[in-house]
Amino acid sequence: MDMAYARDVARKAAAESLRQLLDDHRVVGRLRGHEPALGAAVRETLQEALAHPSSAEGHALREFCQRREWTLAEFDAVGHHLLTAVLAQRVGVEALGQVGAALTRARQRLAGPVPEAGRPDRRSRNSAARRYAPPAHLPLPPSWQCSGCAAAWPCPTKQSQLLVEFGGTTAGLAVYLGACLVAATKDMPAMPLAQARARFLGWLPRRRY
Repeated sequence: MDMAYARDVARKAAAESLRQLLDDHRVVGRLRGHEPALGAAVRETLQEALAHPSSAEGHALREFCQRREWTLAEFDAVGHHLLTAVLAQRVGVEALGQVGAALTRARQRLAGPVPEAGRPDRRSRNSAARRYAPPAHLPLPPSWQCSGCAAAWPCPTKQSQLLVEFGGTTAGLAVYLGACLVAATKDMPAMPLAQARARFLGWLPRRRY
């Protein structure tokens, strides 16, 4: 990817992922006061992953987490929002894979010195073997088919994953799916709006949020 384009994508995606993290109960308490530092680390990690994928190791993001003793669960929350923000930039599955690979390398190095959530003095022997990877069931614009099973996205597997990732039917999940709906209707103008709404939002379990 061209360096100037990588910088632009990294800047936009970093800003969006930081905005999402400020609404994530898993990390917001630990994030307060460190937003500029995390934003810089995320931008550097993204730019490196997009422009130099073969050597990208997420060094800046890993160092941020190590200095502040963030857990692997907190790192995974950052990774989730980071990939979601990169997806919104429409850079394609290859770029998502590059970012996921950089996060995988960073997480592998982070697994040793950073404890698991809730177990500050006991590190799992298997934690180093855990890998962070981009979700297998990603949307593929402009057809919006699933990258994992070729079904209409969000496929049943992804629906289950989203409910787990967002903690059920939440406002955040509705906003995320609404953004996907808007993007998909632009890519597929022939799709009736009622059908699009049913596809992206109709499967959500009914509850107030």
